[in-house]
Amino acid sequence: MKMDDLEFRKRALANPHDTDEEFIAATSSSTARQQLVQELRMLDSRLSEVLLSAPIPTDLVERLKSRQPRAAAPKTRTMFSRYYALAASLVVAVGVTLSVGLQSARPSAADLQFHDDVLSHVYREAPRYSSNLADLSWQQISQVITEAGGHLREDERIKTLHIKFANDCNIVPATRGAHIVLEGTKGSVSVIIINNSPVTTKFDVTDPRFTGKIIPLGVGNLIIIGEKEEPLESYEALITDAFEWVI
Repeated sequence: MKMDDLEFRKRALANPHDTDEEFIAATSSSTARQQLVQELRMLDSRLSEVLLSAPIPTDLVERLKSRQPRAAAPKTRTMFSRYYALAASLVVAVGVTLSVGLQSARPSAADLQFHDDVLSHVYREAPRYSSNLADLSWQQISQVITEAGGHLREDERIKTLHIKFANDCNIVPATRGAHIVLEGTKGSVSVIIINNSPVTTKFDVTDPRFTGKIIPLGVGNLIIIGEKEEPLESYEALITDAFEWVI
């Protein structure tokens, strides 16, 4: 049976180096999956480098020995063993902390499902807007943001953007959201603000056509998606600086 995207992401997050034939076949089935596995393998590689890069002082053994009471010669081996075990425990603890920290920075299964729902929404909505549309007024944009439960501070930098589309967003049922579309350097850029449970961590949108990020924003999420090679960092900075929830 063909592995679906959700199951594939779970397997990739659990072990991007999985050599199971089913996982390898699923990986090779699309460029997006290959890219995801490559990124996760690079993350694991960086983790290994971090764990191995912390140098152990060359005089550690001597320093530990120097802490032993010189008068208690019969207990020298026992005391040294305790110090050495303590030092080893600290090294292991640091490694486990770093590992857990990086693991917790990975998106959860719910985050990945949200990722897929977002992409489906963007593909579904794409035919509704084009570069031929006239720029919207600040009042039109502000109204959509207000109806989504937020407030966008009036900012001259945002006013200079060519915003072509603004409407409510129904990615997650029973929640409020706003879908704003502006003209980027490579095509249309979707800026979606939605009042649902914030994702575990900021993470990339993985898709053959689009690039983007899903970003926890207060009580909800900010999603920015554009065509491949679209520089999105400036849009993220603008929105996070000017937006606030008022619900």
